[in-house]
Parts: sequence; C-alpha cells; structure tokens
Amino acid sequence: MCHFLSKMTLFLNFDHIFYLFIKQQGKIMTNKNTLNARRAFLKSSLGAGALISTAPLGLAFASSSTQEEVEGYTPSYVLPNDPRYTAFLTGSNYRFTSAPDWVSVCSSAHEVYIAARKAVSDNKRITVRAGGHCYEGFVDNDQGNIIDLGNMDKVYKQGAHYIVEAGARLGNTYETLLKEWGVTLPGGSCFNVAAGGHISGGGFGALSRKYGLTVDYLVGVEIITFAEYGGQANYPRSYFLGESKQADDIVWAHQGGGGGNMGIVTKYFFKDLPPVPAMMSIQQLSVPWSVLDHASFTSLLQRYSQFFVDNNNISSQYNGLHASLTLNNKTGPSSTLDLTVTYAGDTPALIDDFINAVFDAPQLEAAEISFSPQREAGPSLVPSSIERPQPLGSYLTLPWWVATTIGGGGAGGARAKYKSAYMNDVFPVAQINTLWELLTSDAFINPAAAVQISSYGGRINAVGKNDTAVSHRQSSLKLQYQAYWFSPFQDAYNIQWMQQFYTKMYGPNGPESDGVMDGCYVNYPDVDLPNWQTLYYKDNYPRLQRIKTQLDPHNRLYHAQSIELLS
Repeated sequence: MCHFLSKMTLFLNFDHIFYLFIKQQGKIMTNKNTLNARRAFLKSSLGAGALISTAPLGLAFASSSTQEEVEGYTPSYVLPNDPRYTAFLTGSNYRFTSAPDWVSVCSSAHEVYIAARKAVSDNKRITVRAGGHCYEGFVDNDQGNIIDLGNMDKVYKQGAHYIVEAGARLGNTYETLLKEWGVTLPGGSCFNVAAGGHISGGGFGALSRKYGLTVDYLVGVEIITFAEYGGQANYPRSYFLGESKQADDIVWAHQGGGGGNMGIVTKYFFKDLPPVPAMMSIQQLSVPWSVLDHASFTSLLQRYSQFFVDNNNISSQYNGLHASLTLNNKTGPSSTLDLTVTYAGDTPALIDDFINAVFDAPQLEAAEISFSPQREAGPSLVPSSIERPQPLGSYLTLPWWVATTIGGGGAGGARAKYKSAYMNDVFPVAQINTLWELLTSDAFINPAAAVQISSYGGRINAVGKNDTAVSHRQSSLKLQYQAYWFSPFQDAYNIQWMQQFYTKMYGPNGPESDGVMDGCYVNYPDVDLPNWQTLYYKDNYPRLQRIKTQLDPHNRLYHAQSIELLS
C-alpha cells in the first residue's frame, strides 16, 4: 500500500498544481487548449520535478483557493441564504432533514475532488447524496458538507465497458442501455433511485433471479479516496478487476459493501451486460383478508415460500419469474394481500402455474385480478371495432420496457421506517403465527404498513458468498418491513410497532443465520440492528474493514453503520 500511495502522491500533486497553473493563466480553456497548456506546463516544470513529487498535496491546497477555481472546474456551492438550499435538506424519507453549512453540487469527478478537499481543509464532515433514497439518515449532516452527485447522470460506453455515473437514475440508466445497446442491468424497480448507493449495496430487482445481481457485472469503479497526507482527498482514479490486488479489493468492496464507506464513487464500469428481454409478462392480484383465516393464511405462506425453496437453483425454469407478495396491515374490510408477478422468458404460462401452486380455489375466486382474459380481451361492444387478440393466459404480455415502467415510481415524500431479512427455507409456523397476530390486530391501525416478501435466489446464488461483498448467496426470499406516515407526532407509534414486530419475529439479535434466516440487506438499512456488521456482511466484514482502513484511514466518511476502521 505504501508503494502505491507514494506513486499516487506524484500523480495527484501534479494534477492539482496543473489546475492552479491554469488559474494563473487567467484563461477558460477548451479541451484542446487545456491539452496544450498541460504540455507547456510539463515542459516548464521539469526542473521542479523533485519539488512536485515530494511536496504534500495538503500543504499546497487551501480552502480559499478552492472557491477561486477556474470556472468549469469548481462545484456550485449552495449556502443557507440560497433559494436552492431547501431542495437539498431531505431525501425521500421525510423523517430526516439536515442543515449543512453548504451543499456542493458537482457535475464531474474533478468537482467532487475539489468539494471533498475543501470540506477536509475546513474540518467539515462529508456526506454524499446521489439520489436521496437512503432509508436512514446517513446523509444527514448538520454544519457539514453534503456533496450532491445528482448532476453526474451520464450513461455511455467506452470500449467494452458500460459506464454509469453515480447520479444516474435507474430509469434513465435502463432506458439508455436498452435503446443504445439492447442490454440491461438487473437492478431495482424504483426509477427515481440513483445508481450511487443502489449499486454499491448490491443492486437487486425483478430480473435478478434470471441474471443475478447488478454487482455481478461490475468490473471497475472511479473513486475519490481519503488516503493522502492528513486524510486529504485523493484525485479520482479508476480501478479495474485484474489490475492489481488493491484494485481487486476496491472493486470487490463496491460489489455489495454499501455506500458512504470507502470513498466517493463517481463512475461504475460494467462488462458483458445481459440482453434486454424482448417481452415481459405481468400479473397482479389482490386477495381480501376477509377470505382468510389463520389456517388458510398459514397454508398460503407455506406454499409461497416452498415454491421458491424448490426453485432456488441456477437452472430452474422459473428463474425468469419474479414475485412480490405484500401482506398489508389489516385495518378494515377492504384490506388485502397483494401479489405482483413478472416473467421474462419464452414460457409466460408459468405465471399461471405459479399462481395455482400458491393460492387455493376460494382465494382465487375472491381475488381481484388485474389482468385476465375476461377483462383484457373480452368481445368488443362496438361492432365495427378491430377484434381484440386473445391472451395466452391470465397475464398481460408487453414489450419489456413498457412492462418495466409499471410501478416504477418511488419518489418518496412520506416519513418511513424499514427493516429486512433474508430467508433460506420455508416459513416456520411460529413466524407465520406472529405475522397473523400482528397484521390482523386492531391495536395498530396504520393501513400503510406491510411486510413485502420478494422472490430471491436463482442466478443470484450462482456466485460464491465471498466472491463479492454480498454474502447472501443461498437465500430464496427477501423480506422488507415497511411503514409510512406523514406526521412527526406519529414517529414513535410506528417505529415502536415495527421494532416490536421484528423482535417477536426474530428475537433481539435479528434474523441471524440459522439455516432458515440469513441476515439483512444493507440497502434496506436499519439503525436499530445491534449486530449489523454480521447481519449485513457475515464473514466478509473483516475484509471490508481492511479495505476501509487502507482507503480512508482517518474515517472521513462515516455514518451510523459505516464500515469501522481496524483498531
């Protein structure tokens, strides 16, 4: 590591001093002029090479010089008296608001570097926001500096690499990859989420059983670390798998190690992305709580979980099928259990096979089915109209992009609390009893609370538990506990219910790996977890600590559950 850093010091000192040289020339330069100036600077500075290579970059940088950088190379600093300021104070979870001293709005990796150096020089805490969808308050930063990457939203290709900047929203990323190259990332379904945190936490979505996780295709990152003299920011550099052991470590740490830990990632590099499915089939149905009793509810959850345990292998014919069963809190006669199923492949009738395997006849008779032959392709009432095509079964088949946009919202705007759990086996009866008891109780009346049970496994589990930082490579289901509300006066009511629910399900230590349960998803963070290190990362945590200690030895990036330095 020391040899690496000594070489990087020369490189970083040169780049920063070069930008100061541009400033002294008093010119705003085009790329061509910048290249010529760089060559002239090289020639004029050969005699001072020893000085450049030995002067600590921290000594050459001052906060005031950052603010005076040449136009086009400096962030936009948003201060409290700026009308834009309030737009940066919260993300999608309105439980958390912040009052930073300033926000650095960046449009390039160099601007992020300048913003980070200014914050370190001014002894301000740094937090980073790409899309603002962190479930906890990890970006909250009173009297510090929030670095906003939202303008860094390009998606493009260089050589064999597909490059996604950290601020790119998932919806824009999918659309660009589809229209330009006919490929995709198997990531999340909320289009407004940004790549920055989503990818570093693993990246999971409706195509993951078919194609794996997003990070299974990640081969490089461009990152600003904080390993320079005095914990200052290093100039952004790209690292690729196979380049060196350190590069392998850095990329591995971003294949599921979580955001806000190692450094500030500005670009992700992907390779060999899977093809976009031509079509996707979708079905949605809602079963009223009123047709369920304790016994039928138990059978339903056992059948649902057993289906994905039985089809949790890399060659299952059902790998193109993704399902999410949402158990909404029962608050009245209209409360339901909702199922969304998507299928990408050549046999969409597998949707019907799945639904028939999970639900019994009375439940299907009572269900409200969104897409059915009777509803979507019944005989026309207008004699002269074009005859409607008959669908193949009880589902709707659409071009993949159109189907993907269904339910692609997730803009936020409420207060919320979340928890998660991975499952490797069928629901135990004791857990089903708890779900029934607490979701049907009259003691908690929030209709916007639910437990969402999503399918997992398939191609996800083709990768070893230590091959990426995502260690959960045997699971068949992923659970997300959710509650939404609007008034801050309801915070304690909802959070307490969620915590009691979770503790009754798994005990005080959460869903520890025991053959049935297998920990938690780092992209659904929960500050109440007492042993989050093990639940998120299992035996990958020590390696993450070693990498964190190398890249950010002064712990410039930290939050309530950031990777801890080695002691």
